[in-house]
Amino acid sequence: MLKSINARRAFAPKNAVRVLRAGCLAGAFCLAGADLTAFAGSPEFAYTAEEWAMLRDNKLEYGEIAKLVHEYNNTVIKNQIDYEEYRGEDRDDISEDYYDAADEIYGRLEYPDSTSTNFASELSSFLTSQIQADNLREQGDDNVDDGDSKKLGYDKTEAELVKQAQQLMINYWSQTYSLDSIKANGEQARASYDSMVVKQSAGMSTQAQVLSAREAVDSAEASFLSAQSNVTKTKENLCLMLGWTYGAEVEICELPEPDMDWIASIDLAADVAKGLENNYSLRILERQINNARNTSNKASLEQSYKSQKETAATNIGSAYEQLQIAKSNYDQAVQSLALQADKMASAERKMAAGTINKNEYIQQKYAYTTAEVSEKTSRLSLLTAQNNYEWAVNGLASVS
Repeated sequence: MLKSINARRAFAPKNAVRVLRAGCLAGAFCLAGADLTAFAGSPEFAYTAEEWAMLRDNKLEYGEIAKLVHEYNNTVIKNQIDYEEYRGEDRDDISEDYYDAADEIYGRLEYPDSTSTNFASELSSFLTSQIQADNLREQGDDNVDDGDSKKLGYDKTEAELVKQAQQLMINYWSQTYSLDSIKANGEQARASYDSMVVKQSAGMSTQAQVLSAREAVDSAEASFLSAQSNVTKTKENLCLMLGWTYGAEVEICELPEPDMDWIASIDLAADVAKGLENNYSLRILERQINNARNTSNKASLEQSYKSQKETAATNIGSAYEQLQIAKSNYDQAVQSLALQADKMASAERKMAAGTINKNEYIQQKYAYTTAEVSEKTSRLSLLTAQNNYEWAVNGLASVS
Protein backbone atom coordinates (compact mmCIF):
# COMPACT_ATOMS: atom_id res chain seq x y z
CA MET A 1 0.00 0.00 0.00
CA LEU A 2 2.89 2.38 0.77
CA LYS A 3 4.27 2.35 -2.79
CA SER A 4 0.92 2.85 -4.50
CA ILE A 5 0.03 5.80 -2.30
CA ASN A 6 3.44 7.40 -2.63
CA ALA A 7 3.32 6.96 -6.38
CA ARG A 8 -0.06 8.67 -6.57
CA ARG A 9 1.17 11.57 -4.50
CA ALA A 10 4.63 11.97 -5.99
CA PHE A 11 3.60 12.12 -9.63
CA ALA A 12 0.42 14.22 -9.39
CA PRO A 13 0.35 16.84 -12.17
CA LYS A 14 1.21 20.34 -11.08
CA ASN A 15 -1.45 22.18 -13.13
CA ALA A 16 -5.19 21.51 -13.01
CA VAL A 17 -7.47 21.58 -16.04
CA ARG A 18 -9.68 24.60 -16.52
CA VAL A 19 -13.46 24.28 -16.37
CA LEU A 20 -15.92 26.30 -18.45
CA ARG A 21 -17.84 28.09 -15.74
CA ALA A 22 -20.80 29.17 -17.84
CA GLY A 23 -21.72 25.54 -18.38
CA CYS A 24 -21.21 24.79 -14.69
CA LEU A 25 -23.52 27.62 -13.67
CA ALA A 26 -26.29 26.06 -15.72
CA GLY A 27 -25.57 22.49 -14.65
CA ALA A 28 -23.60 20.29 -12.30
CA PHE A 29 -19.91 20.67 -11.64
CA CYS A 30 -18.35 18.74 -14.49
CA LEU A 31 -15.79 16.88 -12.38
CA ALA A 32 -18.17 15.91 -9.56
CA GLY A 33 -17.60 12.38 -8.38
CA ALA A 34 -14.15 12.10 -9.96
CA ASP A 35 -11.06 11.24 -7.93
CA LEU A 36 -9.40 14.64 -8.09
CA THR A 37 -6.25 13.69 -6.19
CA ALA A 38 -4.70 13.39 -9.64
CA PHE A 39 -4.96 17.19 -9.94
CA ALA A 40 -3.23 17.82 -6.60
CA GLY A 41 0.26 19.11 -6.24
CA SER A 42 2.13 22.26 -5.34
CA PRO A 43 5.38 22.85 -7.22
CA GLU A 44 8.24 20.74 -5.93
CA PHE A 45 9.96 23.84 -4.53
CA ALA A 46 6.95 24.56 -2.27
CA TYR A 47 8.45 22.26 0.37
CA THR A 48 11.86 20.86 1.16
CA ALA A 49 12.69 17.27 0.21
CA GLU A 50 12.28 16.29 3.86
CA GLU A 51 8.84 17.95 4.05
CA TRP A 52 7.69 16.20 0.86
CA ALA A 53 8.90 12.88 2.28
CA MET A 54 6.81 13.44 5.42
CA LEU A 55 3.72 14.39 3.39
CA ARG A 56 4.08 11.30 1.20
CA ASP A 57 4.73 8.70 3.90
CA ASN A 58 2.09 6.65 5.69
CA LYS A 59 2.48 8.40 9.02
CA LEU A 60 0.06 11.12 10.10
CA GLU A 61 1.33 13.84 12.42
CA TYR A 62 -0.96 16.55 13.79
CA GLY A 63 1.29 19.35 12.60
CA GLU A 64 1.09 18.32 8.93
CA ILE A 65 -2.70 18.21 8.66
CA ALA A 66 -3.00 21.68 7.11
CA LYS A 67 -0.52 20.81 4.36
CA LEU A 68 -2.18 17.45 3.67
CA VAL A 69 -5.59 19.11 3.32
CA HIS A 70 -4.13 21.68 0.95
CA GLU A 71 -2.39 19.09 -1.23
CA TYR A 72 -4.75 16.10 -1.22
CA ASN A 73 -8.28 16.93 -0.06
CA ASN A 74 -10.75 16.50 -2.94
CA THR A 75 -12.91 19.49 -1.99
CA VAL A 76 -9.88 21.76 -1.81
CA ILE A 77 -8.64 20.48 -5.17
CA LYS A 78 -12.03 21.11 -6.77
CA ASN A 79 -12.00 24.64 -5.39
CA GLN A 80 -8.46 25.21 -6.67
CA ILE A 81 -9.62 24.19 -10.14
CA ASP A 82 -12.77 26.32 -9.94
CA TYR A 83 -10.85 29.37 -8.72
CA GLU A 84 -8.73 29.41 -11.87
CA GLU A 85 -11.87 30.64 -13.67
CA TYR A 86 -12.36 33.48 -11.17
CA ARG A 87 -8.76 34.58 -10.65
CA GLY A 88 -8.37 38.29 -11.37
CA GLU A 89 -12.03 38.85 -12.27
CA ASP A 90 -14.07 41.78 -11.02
CA ARG A 91 -17.77 42.02 -10.25
CA ASP A 92 -18.76 42.76 -13.84
CA ASP A 93 -16.77 39.82 -15.23
CA ILE A 94 -18.63 37.40 -12.95
CA SER A 95 -21.99 39.00 -13.75
CA GLU A 96 -21.23 38.52 -17.43
CA ASP A 97 -20.77 34.79 -16.82
CA TYR A 98 -24.31 34.62 -15.41
CA TYR A 99 -25.63 36.55 -18.42
CA ASP A 100 -23.80 34.24 -20.83
CA ALA A 101 -25.29 31.19 -19.13
CA ALA A 102 -28.76 32.75 -19.28
CA ASP A 103 -28.34 33.66 -22.96
CA GLU A 104 -27.28 30.11 -23.73
CA ILE A 105 -30.55 28.81 -22.24
CA TYR A 106 -32.62 31.52 -23.93
CA GLY A 107 -31.05 30.54 -27.25
CA ARG A 108 -32.30 26.99 -26.89
CA LEU A 109 -35.82 27.91 -25.84
CA GLU A 110 -38.58 27.02 -28.27
CA TYR A 111 -42.23 27.18 -27.37
CA PRO A 112 -43.74 23.69 -27.81
CA ASP A 113 -46.30 22.80 -30.45
CA SER A 114 -49.74 22.95 -28.84
CA THR A 115 -50.88 19.99 -30.97
CA SER A 116 -48.12 17.76 -29.66
CA THR A 117 -49.23 14.73 -27.61
CA ASN A 118 -46.51 15.68 -25.08
CA PHE A 119 -47.51 19.33 -24.97
CA ALA A 120 -48.05 19.42 -21.21
CA SER A 121 -44.62 17.99 -20.32
CA GLU A 122 -42.90 20.04 -23.05
CA LEU A 123 -44.55 23.22 -21.79
CA SER A 124 -43.47 22.42 -18.24
CA SER A 125 -39.89 21.92 -19.44
CA PHE A 126 -40.04 25.17 -21.42
CA LEU A 127 -41.28 27.15 -18.41
CA THR A 128 -38.70 25.57 -16.11
CA SER A 129 -35.87 26.51 -18.48
CA GLN A 130 -37.24 30.02 -18.83
CA ILE A 131 -37.36 30.45 -15.05
CA GLN A 132 -33.81 29.10 -14.79
CA ALA A 133 -32.57 31.63 -17.37
CA ASP A 134 -34.46 34.47 -15.67
CA ASN A 135 -32.90 33.50 -12.34
CA LEU A 136 -29.43 33.50 -13.87
CA ARG A 137 -29.94 36.99 -15.25
CA GLU A 138 -31.22 38.13 -11.87
CA GLN A 139 -28.16 36.62 -10.22
CA GLY A 140 -26.02 38.56 -12.66
CA ASP A 141 -27.83 41.80 -11.81
CA ASP A 142 -27.52 41.19 -8.06
CA ASN A 143 -23.98 39.78 -8.12
CA VAL A 144 -21.66 41.31 -5.55
CA ASP A 145 -18.83 38.78 -5.83
CA ASP A 146 -15.45 39.13 -7.49
CA GLY A 147 -12.34 36.98 -7.71
CA ASP A 148 -11.17 38.10 -4.27
CA SER A 149 -14.44 37.24 -2.52
CA LYS A 150 -14.49 33.85 -4.24
CA LYS A 151 -10.92 33.20 -3.08
CA LEU A 152 -11.86 34.11 0.49
CA GLY A 153 -14.75 31.64 0.33
CA TYR A 154 -12.45 28.87 -0.86
CA ASP A 155 -9.88 29.76 1.80
CA LYS A 156 -12.60 29.59 4.45
CA THR A 157 -13.65 26.13 3.24
CA GLU A 158 -10.06 24.92 3.39
CA ALA A 159 -9.60 26.28 6.91
CA GLU A 160 -12.82 24.58 8.03
CA LEU A 161 -11.59 21.28 6.56
CA VAL A 162 -8.28 21.60 8.40
CA LYS A 163 -10.14 22.23 11.65
CA GLN A 164 -12.44 19.26 10.95
CA ALA A 165 -9.49 16.95 10.29
CA GLN A 166 -7.72 18.12 13.44
CA GLN A 167 -10.86 17.36 15.43
CA LEU A 168 -11.15 13.91 13.83
CA MET A 169 -7.60 13.13 14.91
CA ILE A 170 -8.42 14.27 18.45
CA ASN A 171 -11.60 12.14 18.38
CA TYR A 172 -9.58 9.14 17.21
CA TRP A 173 -7.32 9.31 20.24
CA SER A 174 -10.18 10.07 22.62
CA GLN A 175 -12.02 6.97 21.40
CA THR A 176 -8.81 4.94 21.58
CA TYR A 177 -8.20 5.97 25.19
CA SER A 178 -11.80 5.16 26.08
CA LEU A 179 -11.19 1.56 24.99
CA ASP A 180 -9.07 1.10 28.12
CA SER A 181 -11.96 2.12 30.36
CA ILE A 182 -14.42 -0.09 28.47
CA LYS A 183 -11.98 -3.00 28.68
CA ALA A 184 -11.53 -2.48 32.41
CA ASN A 185 -15.30 -2.41 32.83
CA GLY A 186 -15.45 -5.76 31.03
CA GLU A 187 -12.82 -7.21 33.36
CA GLN A 188 -14.81 -6.01 36.36
CA ALA A 189 -17.99 -7.53 34.93
CA ARG A 190 -16.18 -10.84 34.29
CA ALA A 191 -14.82 -10.92 37.85
CA SER A 192 -18.28 -10.20 39.26
CA TYR A 193 -19.75 -13.01 37.13
CA ASP A 194 -17.10 -15.49 38.25
CA SER A 195 -17.74 -14.53 41.87
CA MET A 196 -21.49 -14.95 41.41
CA VAL A 197 -20.97 -18.45 39.95
CA VAL A 198 -18.86 -19.43 42.98
CA LYS A 199 -21.50 -18.03 45.33
CA GLN A 200 -24.21 -19.98 43.53
CA SER A 201 -22.26 -23.18 44.09
CA ALA A 202 -22.25 -22.36 47.79
CA GLY A 203 -25.95 -21.50 47.74
CA MET A 204 -25.28 -17.81 48.31
CA SER A 205 -26.69 -16.44 45.02
CA THR A 206 -29.63 -17.24 42.77
CA GLN A 207 -29.72 -18.30 39.11
CA ALA A 208 -31.29 -14.94 38.28
CA GLN A 209 -28.30 -13.14 39.80
CA VAL A 210 -25.91 -15.29 37.78
CA LEU A 211 -27.82 -14.60 34.58
CA SER A 212 -27.81 -10.88 35.34
CA ALA A 213 -24.04 -10.97 35.88
CA ARG A 214 -23.64 -12.86 32.59
CA GLU A 215 -25.69 -10.23 30.77
CA ALA A 216 -23.38 -7.55 32.17
CA VAL A 217 -20.39 -9.43 30.70
CA ASP A 218 -22.07 -9.74 27.30
CA SER A 219 -23.02 -6.07 27.36
CA ALA A 220 -19.45 -5.04 28.18
CA GLU A 221 -18.08 -7.17 25.35
CA ALA A 222 -20.59 -5.69 22.91
CA SER A 223 -19.67 -2.17 24.04
CA PHE A 224 -15.99 -2.90 23.45
CA LEU A 225 -16.61 -4.21 19.93
CA SER A 226 -18.79 -1.18 19.12
CA ALA A 227 -16.12 1.19 20.44
CA GLN A 228 -13.45 -0.56 18.37
CA SER A 229 -15.63 -0.14 15.29
CA ASN A 230 -16.04 3.59 16.00
CA VAL A 231 -12.27 4.01 16.28
CA THR A 232 -11.82 2.30 12.91
CA LYS A 233 -14.49 4.48 11.26
CA THR A 234 -13.00 7.68 12.66
CA LYS A 235 -9.54 6.73 11.42
CA GLU A 236 -10.91 5.85 7.98
CA ASN A 237 -12.77 9.16 7.65
CA LEU A 238 -9.69 11.07 8.73
CA CYS A 239 -7.39 9.29 6.29
CA LEU A 240 -9.80 9.71 3.37
CA MET A 241 -9.98 13.45 4.07
CA LEU A 242 -6.20 13.67 3.81
CA GLY A 243 -5.73 11.80 0.54
CA TRP A 244 -5.17 8.19 1.51
CA THR A 245 -7.12 5.46 -0.23
CA TYR A 246 -9.68 3.32 1.58
CA GLY A 247 -8.07 0.71 3.82
CA ALA A 248 -4.59 2.27 3.75
CA GLU A 249 -2.35 1.30 6.66
CA VAL A 250 -1.64 4.66 8.27
CA GLU A 251 0.13 5.25 11.56
CA ILE A 252 -1.70 7.90 13.60
CA CYS A 253 0.93 9.65 15.69
CA GLU A 254 0.38 11.04 19.19
CA LEU A 255 -1.16 14.47 19.66
CA PRO A 256 0.63 17.53 21.00
CA GLU A 257 0.06 18.64 24.58
CA PRO A 258 -2.18 21.64 25.26
CA ASP A 259 -0.10 24.81 25.46
CA MET A 260 -0.58 25.86 29.09
CA ASP A 261 1.77 28.85 28.85
CA TRP A 262 -0.08 30.17 25.81
CA ILE A 263 -3.47 29.69 27.50
CA ALA A 264 -2.27 31.63 30.54
CA SER A 265 -0.98 34.49 28.37
CA ILE A 266 -4.15 35.07 26.30
CA ASP A 267 -5.19 38.71 25.87
CA LEU A 268 -8.90 38.32 25.08
CA ALA A 269 -9.49 41.93 24.00
CA ALA A 270 -6.58 41.81 21.56
CA ASP A 271 -7.71 38.43 20.25
CA VAL A 272 -11.27 39.64 19.66
CA ALA A 273 -9.94 42.50 17.55
CA LYS A 274 -7.64 40.12 15.68
CA GLY A 275 -10.44 37.59 15.21
CA LEU A 276 -12.74 40.22 13.67
CA GLU A 277 -10.00 41.37 11.33
CA ASN A 278 -9.25 37.79 10.25
CA ASN A 279 -12.84 36.57 9.98
CA TYR A 280 -13.45 35.08 6.55
CA SER A 281 -17.20 35.78 6.51
CA LEU A 282 -16.72 39.43 7.46
CA ARG A 283 -13.96 39.89 4.89
CA ILE A 284 -16.24 38.41 2.20
CA LEU A 285 -19.01 40.80 3.24
CA GLU A 286 -16.60 43.73 3.02
CA ARG A 287 -15.83 42.81 -0.58
CA GLN A 288 -19.52 42.38 -1.37
CA ILE A 289 -20.40 45.76 0.15
CA ASN A 290 -17.71 47.33 -2.01
CA ASN A 291 -19.19 45.58 -5.08
CA ALA A 292 -22.85 46.39 -4.41
CA ARG A 293 -24.50 48.24 -7.33
CA ASN A 294 -27.52 49.81 -5.64
CA THR A 295 -27.97 51.56 -2.31
CA SER A 296 -30.68 49.16 -1.09
CA ASN A 297 -28.47 46.10 -1.58
CA LYS A 298 -25.52 47.88 -0.04
CA ALA A 299 -27.53 48.95 3.01
CA SER A 300 -28.74 45.38 3.52
CA LEU A 301 -25.18 44.03 3.33
CA GLU A 302 -23.92 46.70 5.72
CA GLN A 303 -26.59 45.76 8.26
CA SER A 304 -25.61 42.10 7.93
CA TYR A 305 -21.98 43.06 8.44
CA LYS A 306 -22.77 44.96 11.64
CA SER A 307 -24.85 42.10 13.04
CA GLN A 308 -22.36 39.41 12.07
CA LYS A 309 -19.46 41.38 13.52
CA GLU A 310 -21.18 41.54 16.90
CA THR A 311 -21.98 37.83 16.75
CA ALA A 312 -18.40 36.93 15.83
CA ALA A 313 -17.06 38.96 18.77
CA THR A 314 -19.49 37.20 21.13
CA ASN A 315 -18.49 33.78 19.83
CA ILE A 316 -14.79 34.48 20.30
CA GLY A 317 -15.57 35.36 23.90
CA SER A 318 -17.60 32.14 24.25
CA ALA A 319 -14.72 30.10 22.84
CA TYR A 320 -12.45 31.67 25.46
CA GLU A 321 -14.88 30.77 28.25
CA GLN A 322 -15.07 27.17 26.99
CA LEU A 323 -11.27 27.05 26.97
CA GLN A 324 -11.12 28.13 30.61
CA ILE A 325 -13.79 25.58 31.59
CA ALA A 326 -11.88 22.82 29.77
CA LYS A 327 -8.69 23.79 31.60
CA SER A 328 -10.47 23.69 34.95
CA ASN A 329 -11.90 20.24 34.15
CA TYR A 330 -8.46 19.01 33.12
CA ASP A 331 -6.89 20.30 36.36
CA GLN A 332 -9.53 18.41 38.35
CA ALA A 333 -8.93 15.24 36.31
CA VAL A 334 -5.19 15.48 37.04
CA GLN A 335 -5.92 15.74 40.77
CA SER A 336 -8.34 12.80 40.65
CA LEU A 337 -5.79 10.66 38.85
CA ALA A 338 -3.15 11.47 41.47
CA LEU A 339 -5.58 10.39 44.22
CA GLN A 340 -6.46 7.15 42.43
CA ALA A 341 -2.76 6.47 41.76
CA ASP A 342 -2.12 6.58 45.53
CA LYS A 343 -5.06 4.23 46.15
CA MET A 344 -3.84 1.90 43.41
CA ALA A 345 -0.36 1.74 44.93
CA SER A 346 -1.97 0.91 48.28
CA ALA A 347 -4.12 -1.80 46.65
CA GLU A 348 -1.00 -3.31 45.06
CA ARG A 349 0.65 -3.57 48.49
CA LYS A 350 -2.47 -5.01 50.10
CA MET A 351 -2.89 -7.54 47.31
CA ALA A 352 0.70 -8.66 47.74
CA ALA A 353 0.13 -8.98 51.50
CA GLY A 354 -3.15 -10.86 50.98
CA THR A 355 -5.24 -8.34 52.92
CA ILE A 356 -7.71 -7.69 50.07
CA ASN A 357 -9.38 -10.14 47.72
CA LYS A 358 -9.20 -10.20 43.93
CA ASN A 359 -12.57 -8.50 43.45
CA GLU A 360 -11.57 -5.56 45.65
CA TYR A 361 -8.31 -5.25 43.74
CA ILE A 362 -10.11 -5.29 40.36
CA GLN A 363 -12.55 -2.64 41.56
CA GLN A 364 -9.67 -0.38 42.56
CA LYS A 365 -7.92 -1.09 39.27
CA TYR A 366 -11.11 -0.09 37.43
CA ALA A 367 -11.34 3.15 39.44
CA TYR A 368 -7.71 3.93 38.61
CA THR A 369 -8.15 3.13 34.91
CA THR A 370 -11.28 5.28 34.77
CA ALA A 371 -9.40 8.20 36.33
CA GLU A 372 -6.50 7.66 33.94
CA VAL A 373 -8.80 7.67 30.92
CA SER A 374 -10.62 10.72 32.30
CA GLU A 375 -7.30 12.57 32.56
CA LYS A 376 -6.42 11.68 28.98
CA THR A 377 -9.80 12.56 27.53
CA SER A 378 -9.95 15.80 29.56
CA ARG A 379 -6.56 16.67 28.12
CA LEU A 380 -7.96 16.09 24.63
CA SER A 381 -11.04 18.18 25.47
CA LEU A 382 -8.67 20.97 26.48
CA LEU A 383 -6.78 20.55 23.20
CA THR A 384 -10.12 20.76 21.35
CA ALA A 385 -11.07 23.94 23.23
CA GLN A 386 -7.63 25.41 22.48
CA ASN A 387 -8.03 24.54 18.81
CA ASN A 388 -11.54 26.03 18.67
CA TYR A 389 -10.33 29.27 20.23
CA GLU A 390 -7.33 29.53 17.93
CA TRP A 391 -9.50 28.99 14.86
CA ALA A 392 -12.03 31.55 16.11
CA VAL A 393 -9.22 34.09 16.33
CA ASN A 394 -7.75 33.00 13.01
CA GLY A 395 -10.92 33.60 11.00
CA LEU A 396 -13.52 30.96 11.74
CA ALA A 397 -15.56 32.54 14.53
CA SER A 398 -19.20 31.83 13.73
CA VAL A 399 -21.18 34.86 12.54
CA SER A 400 -24.60 33.27 13.01
